[in-house]
Amino acid sequence: MSSELERRLEGMLAAAPEPDPGAGEEALHRALQAVHPAPRLHRGLRTFVVAFAVALVLLAIAAGSLAAAGGLHVSFGGKKQPAPAVTQLVLPKGANGISAIVGGKLSVVIKGGFRLQTRATAAALSPHALYVAAGVGHSLVALAPSGRRAWSHPAGGKVVAIAWAPDGLEIAYIARSGNRLALHLIYGNGRTDRTIDRSVRAVRPSWRSDSLAVAYVGAGGRAIVYDIFHELHGVSGTAAPVTHVAFPPSGRMLAVATPESALLGQRKVATGPVEALGWLDGDLAVATPERGSALVRLFASNGDSRGSYTAHGIVVAVTPTLVVVRRVGALVTGHTTLMTFPRAATVRDLAVG
Repeated sequence: MSSELERRLEGMLAAAPEPDPGAGEEALHRALQAVHPAPRLHRGLRTFVVAFAVALVLLAIAAGSLAAAGGLHVSFGGKKQPAPAVTQLVLPKGANGISAIVGGKLSVVIKGGFRLQTRATAAALSPHALYVAAGVGHSLVALAPSGRRAWSHPAGGKVVAIAWAPDGLEIAYIARSGNRLALHLIYGNGRTDRTIDRSVRAVRPSWRSDSLAVAYVGAGGRAIVYDIFHELHGVSGTAAPVTHVAFPPSGRMLAVATPESALLGQRKVATGPVEALGWLDGDLAVATPERGSALVRLFASNGDSRGSYTAHGIVVAVTPTLVVVRRVGALVTGHTTLMTFPRAATVRDLAVG
């Protein structure tokens, strides 16, 4: 470039106005944004991640607090179907009370609305369902349906079966004594316990309607009748092993069942496996399983057939007025559902007063 040209260019630059003091910094900032745009994006992403993590921590703390208070159930992994809740028994129409042990828990409902739920190994209602005798721990206790304990008596072992006399004055119960089961009688007020037989089977005893005799199953598997007034033991029939004994609500004709038959006195009235045995409206009811249901056969007090019908489900009890059937997770009588519960729960000692 010639000297003349250089002088003219310097003159033009000298005459140009000065740049804004912040123009250099602004130009540098824009240049950096154009060359390195990632840092600002990373800062925004990092801020979002931090905020999201804080929100998760706060949510977990809140959920833990609710779960501890019982207001929220928190679970991780596969969702499990909750088991059906055990509902309270429903009192059948015309009954004074009802009791049953379901899944190891005794449930009782009596007329007037009193209810009771407690752990028990055996149970029986008193006449008119005013009290319930129950095996609790190693004791026999009398409970009011409100939960009040009327009395308690040490049984010396687990109580496995109980029967309250029709007049309410005595209770027969079977308790484990060492390696054996023993039959006891005790007054209804919890006093004067006495051992009747030191070697019996775990079959629920049955009282005669006059409350002067009780039937049970001895160690040999035969039915035995103990006469309280005469303090005598009498063997009823020759059937063995006996699985059920049942005196009628009136009369003295004892019904018994074996694994393959049912007898009324000395007369065999039914054959086949017996699921339940009891008296229904003055007739003997014998329930035998049949293709997922039960055939309920009725017999008059002289042993004559009174017909039969099919009960859909498993018959768990025959009471003086009701046949109670177990269906899938429910106890049913007629068209009334008495109780619902988990399918795996066991049901025993159902009684209607």
